[in-house]
Amino acid sequence: MRKTTIYLFCILVIMCILTGCGSKSITIELGGDNKTTEEDRDEKESKEDESVPTVEENSIVETETVSTQDMSQTTQIQTQAEEAATANTQVLTTLYVVNCNESITLRTADSTSAKEIRQIPLGAAVSFMENASNGFYKVSYNGSTGYALASYLSVDPYDHYVASTTAADLSWRGKVVRCNEFITLRKTPSTKGEELIKIPLGAIVTVYSGADNGFYYINYGGIEGYALASYIDVY
Repeated sequence: MRKTTIYLFCILVIMCILTGCGSKSITIELGGDNKTTEEDRDEKESKEDESVPTVEENSIVETETVSTQDMSQTTQIQTQAEEAATANTQVLTTLYVVNCNESITLRTADSTSAKEIRQIPLGAAVSFMENASNGFYKVSYNGSTGYALASYLSVDPYDHYVASTTAADLSWRGKVVRCNEFITLRKTPSTKGEELIKIPLGAIVTVYSGADNGFYYINYGGIEGYALASYIDVY
């Protein structure tokens, strides 16, 4: 009886060792590497997790794609708007009033009988808008838009010659006053105009036209040009 009991106890111990008493996994030897069945299962699950993107990752990718598309569309709209603005911008050419005694007339239509808007003084700058009929240009001057004769407009600001014979009936003698040594005779009625000659204090000049932009059109020593009216009195 005692032998039988010992035999049964030995068999039970052997079974516990073989089965790990239900708490240890069975070790399998493959090519010298020992891996448990639990390790195999964990590796398979890990590979599956890496190969399948999560919902959060998909959401991030979609959000980045949408953001890139939105930015591209916005840039395209801005570019189109800038191109349209450039196309609608009119580039105006600057012309200057020339070849007249004092001023020319800006009119409501391209005709010498059209209503006068205002006078544009000799040497003034206007903005050319377009060609018109009957020898006129459509121009803009100091906020007023109208028509002026093209023959009195030039891209050359120094083309201001006025023949003395045409103004002889209006001429008078003047004297240079109120300066230190001399005044400057210029090609245009502007302090930035090209200098022609110096006229000394006390010199006598011939004045052909009234004050224009603060200048007189005069003759001194056979040279005609513009000098500041404030330095010339009647002689």
